[in-house]
Amino acid sequence: MKRLQYILLLALMFAGALQVRAQQPEQVIEIPLPGWLQVKESAISRDSILVGEQVVWSTVMEMPQEQEIMFAPYSAVVEAEKAPIDVVHDIQIDTLAIKNGKKELQARILLTSFDSGYYKLPLMVALTPQGDTIYLDSPFLDVTNTQIDTANFVMHPLKGQARYPLTVKEVLPWVALGVLVLLLGYLLYRYIRYRRENRDFFGKPIVQDPPHIVALRELDKIRGEKLWQNGKEKLYYTGITDTLRGYIEARYGVGAMEMTSSEIMESLKGRDIEERRYSELDGLFRTADLVKFAKYVPQVDENEEAIPVAVRFVNATFEQELQQEKQNGEE
Repeated sequence: MKRLQYILLLALMFAGALQVRAQQPEQVIEIPLPGWLQVKESAISRDSILVGEQVVWSTVMEMPQEQEIMFAPYSAVVEAEKAPIDVVHDIQIDTLAIKNGKKELQARILLTSFDSGYYKLPLMVALTPQGDTIYLDSPFLDVTNTQIDTANFVMHPLKGQARYPLTVKEVLPWVALGVLVLLLGYLLYRYIRYRRENRDFFGKPIVQDPPHIVALRELDKIRGEKLWQNGKEKLYYTGITDTLRGYIEARYGVGAMEMTSSEIMESLKGRDIEERRYSELDGLFRTADLVKFAKYVPQVDENEEAIPVAVRFVNATFEQELQQEKQNGEE
């Protein structure tokens, strides 16, 4: 194989020096073929093309079945010849038939040219393992430009862009998109409006539980989670105080969720709250602050009493509200 590649390189060098660039029929050099090789057909698909069109050069050969042959890349031959030809696809070898100790091969090349003229294509170059160099004769190719009839040619002005009437098929998607945008806008408006009016999407009023019911339900939930029994005192007191903050904010209209414990107790002063409940609530908030911020470990009785203190405060203030409403009704 290395010997064959070396011979192939020598053949390419020889092809570069070969003087077969003639463009006239009388300049063609006849190169004999070996006796065992017969060229049955060598032709191009069209002998005349326009600049840039493609043409196929096909050569059919017959040789002994055991005979090997290797073609040099046709692009290298074209480059060595400096021919005005471009190789689109290089040589492709196909075996057409094998019979009676002989084989029939077909070599195909796809070519084009961007220079007008009448050219003789460069020869195909092939090698054999025995060191023989074979040159296959090539056809002529006529490359022409598009001819313009200057005698009858009439210059016409440029035409404007053609306009076609809109069809239903073209307009329908845009109409559907517009309807969809309007529908989404209406649904968003309806949602925002009803949310502000405390109604659901269908306009029905959203019934909310009173603040004391919400608080008592949440405190009962915290009791059932058994947080302090499992060493989660901080989470336990945080849940209780957050529930009370939410209740105080809803009951008295103060921003308890953003206040400190002392600010909450200060805001409750002057309100009609039993002194005992006020004192218990203050102690609960102080204990919770120590647990959350000072890593204080409360006693068991403090943990057990935390939720009852919160429940008593909620019930007492709620009952107080009911009594005030009753008195107002009597007056």
